[in-house]
Amino acid sequence: MLSATMISGLLMFAVHFFGGWMTRNEYGLFVTLLQALNLIMIPALGLQTVFAQQTATANTSIEQSNLSISIRKILLSCIIIWVLSVIILIIFRASILSIFKINNSLAFYLTLVIGLPQLCLPVLLGILQGQQNFQWLGGASITNGLIRFIIIGIMVAVLGAQSTGALFGVLVGLTASCTIAAWHSRNIWEKRKAKNGSFNPNHWLRRIIPLTFGLGASQFMLSADMLAARNILQEGDSGPYGAAGMIGRGLVIFTAPLAAVMFPKIANSKESFKFSILKYTASRTTVLSILVCTMCSLTAWLLPLISEHMTVLSQRQKIITEITTLIPYFTWSMLPLALANVYITALLAREKYKGIPLLIIIASSYALALILLSNKPTPPNNETIILILGFFNLVYLAAARYLTKQLDD
Repeated sequence: MLSATMISGLLMFAVHFFGGWMTRNEYGLFVTLLQALNLIMIPALGLQTVFAQQTATANTSIEQSNLSISIRKILLSCIIIWVLSVIILIIFRASILSIFKINNSLAFYLTLVIGLPQLCLPVLLGILQGQQNFQWLGGASITNGLIRFIIIGIMVAVLGAQSTGALFGVLVGLTASCTIAAWHSRNIWEKRKAKNGSFNPNHWLRRIIPLTFGLGASQFMLSADMLAARNILQEGDSGPYGAAGMIGRGLVIFTAPLAAVMFPKIANSKESFKFSILKYTASRTTVLSILVCTMCSLTAWLLPLISEHMTVLSQRQKIITEITTLIPYFTWSMLPLALANVYITALLAREKYKGIPLLIIIASSYALALILLSNKPTPPNNETIILILGFFNLVYLAAARYLTKQLDD
């Protein structure tokens, strides 16, 4: 399963290779809309974990019936949330197109459509995970990444479709993944079982809401800067910013499996072992993150020197220099978030939810800082936006580390 997650992640990351066939403006828009999708899926962030737990523990026929009706009700809730969000966003369409400098409204509408499978997929993957159907859990994840990579390659590199073609690839990949996951989990949520079940919304909300807010704060810290940068910077400047940002965000995504492996161990461990598990995972994540940051920084400093002597790369020397200049800023600014996620995962695994409002306050303060930056008479440069991200990520890490003291209670 870990291999499937890594393969899927690499394929999704590899699609940015086709950014070389896009204009600076169009690639910047593509990355911006990808990060917008990350924010759109915040309401569903806790669903995979919760459904994995509930599916794994549903042993009796009545428990399975209750699970079946609950799946159908929550999927319906996801659809309702999506429909309401689409209506609101369409009402404010003109402002959104202006703020994010979207010249082709098709990109906007494709992003809205992608939101539906983005919200529903965690539920379906959670069911497969709870069934321990790792073959199709991994298959659905790899399918998402592989189809996304192939379609984006065809649409962008062959047909020259720019950001709209790339977004179409994202839509096809997510839809294929949802279809596979839905088909192979159908025996759990089928209508026949749901008829005899009962749905207790309070039971589900108590589990989903804390996870959603806890994971949602981290998701916001990971993605929000790109939306602000698209608004603040010139259209062409958002492309290099987005490319460097994907390297920084890749650090967080690359180290996430360590925290994911820790989650069930902390959740099921004895009181005397839980803090040692956290300490071990945090130390390994720290070492790995520092190594990755150092390697990225060295590569960023050396690449412009190397590219001068390579015919293929020398033609893109200007944009290579722009991107590599920002990579060290991004990777080191994202490092605190990668570490903070380890501590937050430990808190959520042990159901220590009292500190979540503090994390939300920090994320909200960061949002306010981005809004203030966007409204400054003199727009800030790339480095300023990234350094502000790094500062708030440090504060976020300090808060998460402090909150883990609850594990000693």
